This record gives sequence, C-alpha cells and structure tokens, in this order.
Amino acid sequence: MSLKLPSRMEEILVKKAGSELKEVEIAKELGILKQAVSKALREARAKLTQIFLMLSETLNSNIIKINVNKGFMVLRNREKLEKMYVIYVPGEGPRVFFGAAEESCENEQFYKRVIGAAVA
Repeated sequence: MSLKLPSRMEEILVKKAGSELKEVEIAKELGILKQAVSKALREARAKLTQIFLMLSETLNSNIIKINVNKGFMVLRNREKLEKMYVIYVPGEGPRVFFGAAEESCENEQFYKRVIGAAVA
C-alpha cells in the first residue's frame, strides 16, 4: 500500500482544507465537475484514513485522534506509552513526530525503519 495520495486527490483535499472554498468553486477553478470534486474528496479522506490506520498498527499504537480533513493523527505507543503525531505532508506523505524530546532521535530512527520495512 502506498503511503501517498494520488496527486489530483491530494490537490483537491489541500484546496478544500486550506480555504473556505465550496466544492463547486474548487470544481470551477480546476475545470472539472462538482461531482468529480466530491468523489475525489470522499476517496482522499477514505485513503488517508486507511494510511493512518495502517501506520497505527505498524507503530503498535492506539489512536487518540484522527482528523483526515486537516491531515493529522495523534497516537500513543502501546509499549512505551509515548505520544506520536502523524501529519500528512502534501507531496511527501505522512511524517511522524514524537512527544518525548530526550529519546526522540533514537526512537525516530527505530520507527522510520519499522515503517520502511512495513511498506517495502
């Protein structure tokens, strides 16, 4: 499973999240039908939810909060009880940030290896 949204879906989701634009206004700006915008938003939110759920399992963490409209998730690791923040970065995919500064670098490298192995 890819950890990135397709570029067109991502573009539409970013336009919707980053402004007060209505779907019809986004459609007009992009030169597509409103129904295409609605479908892309629905599919982008569903795919982002799948990405976040997969990451929570991969990182052995419980979900505290997910907001697919704004592109973030908050987790708590089941073993270390460490809080993690996952932010979807347009064009790059999800990025994981850690709450405990003292152990953050060591844990970050570990989690990068875990995520890399899971999606390979």
